[in-house]
Amino acid sequence: MIKILHRFFYAWLFLTKLPAPPLPKATKEDWGRIAPYFTLIGFILGFILYFFAKVLILYKIPFMFSALLILLVWILITGGLHMDGLMDTFDGIGCQDTNRKIEAMKDSRIGAFGAIGGIFVILFKLITLCTILLNKLLFIIVISLALSRLIAVYSFTFLSRNKDSGVSSSLLLSGVKKPDDFLVNIIFFIIISFLFIAFAHLKFFYFFFILICFFICLIWSYWLNNHFKGHTGDTFGALIELSEVTILSLGVILKNYL
Repeated sequence: MIKILHRFFYAWLFLTKLPAPPLPKATKEDWGRIAPYFTLIGFILGFILYFFAKVLILYKIPFMFSALLILLVWILITGGLHMDGLMDTFDGIGCQDTNRKIEAMKDSRIGAFGAIGGIFVILFKLITLCTILLNKLLFIIVISLALSRLIAVYSFTFLSRNKDSGVSSSLLLSGVKKPDDFLVNIIFFIIISFLFIAFAHLKFFYFFFILICFFICLIWSYWLNNHFKGHTGDTFGALIELSEVTILSLGVILKNYL
């Protein structure tokens, strides 16, 4: 039980910039067993933003400013970890030489494609958050954080890893159990989503919405996997960011049904 708690907090420290209790030094085995907690941590982060949004609505803060504040907190609690991976991935996509794509991603400098990708993701999040706040569809924020991390675990479990991926992703993937880790995450996702939808008296269409989001986000996962001949730490970060934006955007498009 203590080892489970320790590994949960190692995953917490990996995915967030929020504090954790004092922990013993993590071993390679510990870092390899943090995948089972990704979706649960996604829900925790999502509910932090959910209740923060509730407070902003309660005090009637203007929607545009509220969306900006939520986005700021979103970046602060995750440390912009996945945004860095997104920009590196877009630099790789923009590289014309297929043999240098991974090299371009490892370059510490941000290229034009990376900057453009990062700007558009932030703009998409900001604009979709405005609509979500205006229509009080706050559970979409929670879904975006939890489901995007579930998609990442799916990729850990079932898709290939690029042979030139970095140390952190190699450590994380070294202990992934297939398909056990994905099953643990999807059980967390189903139970928490069902309980919230039921107790918050949300529309039944949310279940269809989640399924639609899941399959569309899988397309991102397979496309990145095929484009780079296997996932890297950067593409996992990009996958999470692209999945979040996709879910928020679909929430806006389908808002009349939610």
